[in-house]
Order: sequence, then C-alpha cells, then structure tokens
Amino acid sequence: MCPQAVGLIQKSCEEKNIICSTISIVDEITKKLKIKRYLSVPYKLGYPLGQTKNFIEQKNNVKKLLNLIDDFN
Repeated sequence: MCPQAVGLIQKSCEEKNIICSTISIVDEITKKLKIKRYLSVPYKLGYPLGQTKNFIEQKNNVKKLLNLIDDFN
C-alpha cells in the first residue's frame, strides 16, 4: 500500500477519535502528514516488519507498534 495513503487513512481515523498507529518506511511523508503515532523502521518497501522469516524481529516490531497506542491511553 502507498505510504501516503496509509498516513492519510490514519490521519482521518485520528480526526474521528479512532486511535491507531502505523509503520513508517518513508518518514518524510509521515512527518509532512503530521501523524501522531508511528513506528519508524529502516526496512525496504514491502517489508515493514523486518526480515522475512525473522519472526522474533517481526514480533518485537508489532509489540513496539502496539505500545504506541497503549502509551497514548
């Protein structure tokens, strides 16, 4: 999915008081959209959770993402 589309969807949800968080691979877009909660990752497009078959890394990234929501409450 297009990084800008994801940011716009999150921004729309947040404006309706629906708390969410996203993974950002292209931080420039995320910052321009002024997204409140996002996890910046250094991975290539198409691999937002990390290396294929590295389940520990992927699980840790999901936990970090969910903690962004939990920290907000």
